[in-house]
Amino acid sequence: MRNFTALAMIGLLAACKPAAEKPPADADPVAPAVPEAKNDGPNAATTAVSLDGEGLRFVDTNSGKTSLLAFGVPRAQAEAALANVTGKEDDRSTNEECGAGTMEFTRYDAMTLNFQDGKFVGWFLGNEPGANSYSTMSGIGIGTTRAKAKASVSIVDMEDSTLGEEFSIGTGETAIGGMFAAPGDAAKIDALFAGTNCFFR
Repeated sequence: MRNFTALAMIGLLAACKPAAEKPPADADPVAPAVPEAKNDGPNAATTAVSLDGEGLRFVDTNSGKTSLLAFGVPRAQAEAALANVTGKEDDRSTNEECGAGTMEFTRYDAMTLNFQDGKFVGWFLGNEPGANSYSTMSGIGIGTTRAKAKASVSIVDMEDSTLGEEFSIGTGETAIGGMFAAPGDAAKIDALFAGTNCFFR
């Protein structure tokens, strides 16, 4: 009954709106606007962020020097470091049902930092606006094909993964994980991650 009432209300509201003008039959469909990545932090022009199995590696684009933001640092330190490049975070959230225990998250465009007990424990990079701002030191990022990735690093396919076409770059605790969008050498990387993540396997 509640669902029927809700549907009836939606129908009534729709009936009150004037009819939208229909576009001409030969008009091109308009894609919804994709939000642009901010990447407007104070150090955005001089610092790149590289994906690393031990955390995130910040690269001075002038000198080439790198510094590691390692897993285990306090949350505030991790957030401040990334905000200096990407700008203000988009949102914060918490999930109490993660397999690894309760986790907290801070998202900056395509990049999400993961926290437990106030410490930086992992990151996840999705196929979203801003993802092209990140890659490994060997140039692997979202959109890299399996064939290109295999040409520069050792790709280990995770057999029978419940996450789909899961793989890892390297092995052990410092491996970078990822998922291809489909099988085959032409498939592109759809996600990358390292450290502790909130996956349900």
